[in-house]
This record gives sequence, C-alpha cells and structure tokens, in this order.
Amino acid sequence: MQNDLLLNYKKYLFTIMGALIVGYIILYMQMPTREYSPDFNVWNYSQTFMMCLLGLGAFIGISFPAFSSKTSSMSYLLLPSSNFEKFMSQFLIRIVFGTVLFFIIFWIDARLARATALEVLSQFEHMPTIKPFEFSNIFYNIDHVIDKLVLIGCMVSIGTYIYSVRLFFKKLALVKTVISMAVAVVFMIFLFIALSHVFYPGNYGWELKLNTYNIYKRYGNMDIWIYAIFLLSWIFFLPLGYFKLKEKQV
Repeated sequence: MQNDLLLNYKKYLFTIMGALIVGYIILYMQMPTREYSPDFNVWNYSQTFMMCLLGLGAFIGISFPAFSSKTSSMSYLLLPSSNFEKFMSQFLIRIVFGTVLFFIIFWIDARLARATALEVLSQFEHMPTIKPFEFSNIFYNIDHVIDKLVLIGCMVSIGTYIYSVRLFFKKLALVKTVISMAVAVVFMIFLFIALSHVFYPGNYGWELKLNTYNIYKRYGNMDIWIYAIFLLSWIFFLPLGYFKLKEKQV
C-alpha cells in the first residue's frame, strides 16, 4: 500500500477532486432551480446515488493499473511482497477506502448542491421543496431488512466481480469486464430459455416458463435463488481474483 500510494498519490488526489466536482454537478443539475419546478425528494436522491455508483465501479474496475502494460506488469510482480499483500492492498484502496470516500463525497456534494439550489430558488415566491440527503434515502421504498441486505449484497458482489475479473484482462480491462458481465447475463437468459424447452416441451420460440412457488412468507423459489447469488457470489469472486494474481506471479 505504501508503494502504491507513493507512486499514485497524485492520481488518487485528482480522482477525489474530480469525484467531488462531477458529483456536485450531477446533483445540482438534478435539483430544481426554477419556480414551480417539481420537488426534489427521497426518490430523486436514490436515483442519483445509483447513477453515481457507476463512478465507484469505474474506480474499482481500474484496479491493478500496472497490468495495463508488460513492462509495468513485470516491475509490479517483482515487488518484494506476497501475492496476498498485493491483492489486499488494492482491495483496501479500491473497495474499502474507495467506498468510504464515495459515501463521504456524495454526502458533501448533496449538501453543497442543495445549498446552492436553495440559494438560487430564494429569489422566487413559490420555492420547490428540496429535502436534505440522508443515507436512509438509499433504501427508498425498501422496507424489509432482507431486501436491504440483498441490495447491499448486490453492490458488494458487483464490486468484487469488477475487481477480480479485471485481472483476466490487460488493455481496456474495465471495458472488457463490463462486456463480460453483459455476456454472463445474456448467457443466463439463454440458459433459462433452453431449460424451459427441455422441461416444458410445449414451449415455443423465446418463451420462458418457470415453475415458481412460495417458500417463506412472500419469498418464492426464484427470489431465494436470486438473493443467494447476490449475497454469496462475492465469496467466489475474491478467491478467483487472488488465484488469478497468483498465476500471474508464477
């Protein structure tokens, strides 16, 4: 981590500054600045937060920047540290510290953008309402604890996927990682359609048929299956990335 910070501290500082500026602009553009504009409520914060998560995903997706070229890859692999240290240093910087900074930056931007928008609206007689941001806004319209855990698990799983699968690519790693995710989703859809034809011979064309039934309260078998993927897949992705890094070291 010390080596990474000494080499890339300027990049990290510029990334933080850029995130502050871009986040502020996005939030301010979403807020009302004219008379009789619609109110800015909890739902708007939730939508904007999900939009800004793409930036965090991009930051995670460009982990291990040394692997973008053969020369820097060799220098990085020759560093006197273990594979576990290399893997965990990037994990802490990109995912742990990156996520904490993302939440802090979003909170600051939300406050600054709201203050600016209210200052602009103060000249009007009829001011739209802009609610202050709270972290509970992220779970807008999600009341059940299980659903909240699934949302958090979904973010964690996608983040670990982007972080680990990036090690399979060299140049344009982030773009290739996103494409691989899209390919995996399309493959899953085609697999379900194929299984529908196998188990339900009456199916035709692209028809998808699933035998769903209730398991626990309002949760069906498909809900449990999808929730299990979102909550547990990170357990597979992190070892996958570690052993891929170990393979590069060999």
